[in-house]
Amino acid sequence: MNYYVDQILKETKISTFLEERGIYPARKSGDKLFYLCPVHQGDTAPSFVVYPIGTKGRDYETYHCFGCHSGINLINLKRDIDGISSKDALRHFLKDIVIDDRDALETAINSLSQESSEFEDQKEIENILLMINYAYKEHISVYDDEEEKGFFDNFFKEVDEVARSGDLETMESILEILIDGLEKRVDKFNERREEKDLSAMNWRL
Repeated sequence: MNYYVDQILKETKISTFLEERGIYPARKSGDKLFYLCPVHQGDTAPSFVVYPIGTKGRDYETYHCFGCHSGINLINLKRDIDGISSKDALRHFLKDIVIDDRDALETAINSLSQESSEFEDQKEIENILLMINYAYKEHISVYDDEEEKGFFDNFFKEVDEVARSGDLETMESILEILIDGLEKRVDKFNERREEKDLSAMNWRL
């Protein structure tokens, strides 16, 4: 990461940035801060989490919203909240940093562009999350019982953990496994329904 970008992320905490905008955590759990998401509208439960310095080995605060799946760092947050480009978000923070080199600003912007692979992976992960959510909603709209809900509750906890880690390859594998596994889940659901029907019939007899 470019020196100036690194300095921005180290010197300005996400929690401080939000507080300056009048946005305060709804609750705290350990070192994590939970907010109503400032990026997407209609958040009724605190789905926006700010992770402390040191999480995943990063020396700056990071964030992730489990509702709209925005995340990573302060520059992303500034971009998404204000609806501006990453370059403009970077310029906003660079204005408070003393820059000696004439080309430092452009260098910092180019450095951010070089990190686009990480951002592209994040976008792909967001797309996969949308596909997983769609597959889940379609499935549960027909095959709905406590066992299915319990399975997907645990499933989504694991998915969220992988999504936060930024592991695109594993997310792609998870999507494939889910799609392939839904047919087996349908068979198991039908077996449970048949057992319940037989049990009810025996009880009436």
